[in-house]
Amino acid sequence: MHDYKEHPDPAVRAEQSHYVAAILARYMVEHHHALVARFGAWDDAVAVPSTHHANQPALQTAIEANFPDALGPFTRPLELGPGAMTFNKASPTGFIPIAGSAISGRKVLLIDDTYTTGARLQSAHHGLVAAGSTVVAAIVVTRKINPDPRYGSDRLWERQTAEPFDFSSPPWWVRP
Repeated sequence: MHDYKEHPDPAVRAEQSHYVAAILARYMVEHHHALVARFGAWDDAVAVPSTHHANQPALQTAIEANFPDALGPFTRPLELGPGAMTFNKASPTGFIPIAGSAISGRKVLLIDDTYTTGARLQSAHHGLVAAGSTVVAAIVVTRKINPDPRYGSDRLWERQTAEPFDFSSPPWWVRP
């Protein structure tokens, strides 16, 4: 996941960006119906903006350059705001609505590339709600886990790595 944002070679970033977008697009193709059945339809898909790459936000760029139609209408209504987001602390003003964005009254599917603590995802949620949107669900491409017994995350790591990944397996909220 780091190469699509951080690799010094633009060709490697572009290739990795394609893979990230492809994973998300395939997941959406496989599970769109389950998402809508469980959480309701959405008007727009919105990616959590980048906090470190404002001029080239990796996830938004990856989606737009590769599979923009896989998510439904894709928009960029948020920008980095004045609120301080720390490692594990969301900010109600970490992301704010872009002036003139027509997101009020819209139902939104929120997308993030990596979930570590959830602070960025929650901050984007705050920004969308402040703009008058309803976030119907959030999708995350990857989860970053530090399998350390001090945090109890070693058990989560063991449980998650014991179950092989398969795109066609039903999402956790659909399983009996």
